[in-house]
Order: sequence, then structure tokens, then C-alpha cells
Amino acid sequence: MHNALLTLSFVLLTACSTTKQMDHWQAENFGRSDFDNVLIICVTNNRGNRFIFESELERRMTEGGLTSFKSLDVLGEKVPDREDVEAYIAQNDIDYVIATRLEDVDTESTHVPPSAVTYYTGPYYPSYGAFYSGSSVTLVREGYTDTRSTLILLTTIFDAENSEPVWVGRSSTFEPGSIGVLAGEIARSTWVNIAR
Repeated sequence: MHNALLTLSFVLLTACSTTKQMDHWQAENFGRSDFDNVLIICVTNNRGNRFIFESELERRMTEGGLTSFKSLDVLGEKVPDREDVEAYIAQNDIDYVIATRLEDVDTESTHVPPSAVTYYTGPYYPSYGAFYSGSSVTLVREGYTDTRSTLILLTTIFDAENSEPVWVGRSSTFEPGSIGVLAGEIARSTWVNIAR
């Protein structure tokens, strides 16, 4: 798991982001109107990524009229464990905990073979074609391996009263370029898929 978290830290800083909800489950007794007073947890050892992710998720929730708290603010630098979370909930008005973690990294490599393309450039001065007959240029591209990584992120909403999950969703993200953008996309896709 530690290696996976390091991979998350690296991959989250590269390329551009496309995030889509793969699947989700929701408890019958949970609905969008219930969701408020939320503790946000990004499960990673990278403090910077955790701060950005939790801050963006908090911002999105605030814009949606929800009260939320970043675990980094209220639980400290260490990635919180169950005991930390339960102790905080026992002393504060928290109804739900939303936690996002890296579940898997799917890496796909494709070999692109070398290629050559020849272009005819034509005469330099068209009206003097008899004197300048034109030429051709051959462009050669070396072969290379194209590697693409897709992150599978698991987001779970827990009922703070009994620690049971009430909503679980998996998102696939193709090489996100900004953890803030990723958090926004996770917030949007989660909110859209919570039934009323």
C-alpha cells in the first residue's frame, strides 16, 4: 500500500485529467438530503497532495451549502486511523466521513513502431518551375513506447454514528494533471451519483 501511495503522489502531478465514475453503491436509508457535517479524509502520506485534495473537496462542499472539515486541520499531519477518527467524532458534531484512497493503478504500454513519410515540396518559385524543379523531404520518426496510467480511486461515505458505509463509488482517472482538479471531479461525480 505504501508503494501505491507513492505512485499516487507521482502520477497526480503529471498530464491532464479525465475522471469518470465507474460504479457506485448506496444504502437504502441514505440520501443526498442527509449529507452534511462531513469529515473529509484523503488517504495518502503525501501532505501536499492531501492538503490540496481535502481543501478542494471542502471548497466544493461549502459551495454546495454543506458543513465540512479537513482531516489535516482537525486530526493533524499523520494519516488518521480508525481510532483517531472515532475519537474526533465522539467529541464533535460529525454526521458523515468521506474518505478517498487509491485502490489500483492500471498501466498500459503500447509500442509505436518507427515510421517514415516523404513529402514533395514542389518548385521553390512556381513561375520558374523549369529552373527549380522542386524536391522531396523524408521525415523519420523513431519507434517509442507509449505508457498510460489509469488510477482507480475508491470514495466511501461512512455514517459517523455506526461507522458503516452508506455510499461507495469507484472512479477511473486517466493521468490527472492537478490534484485540485481531481478533487473537484471526484466531488462532482460523487454528488451527482448520490440519489436523493
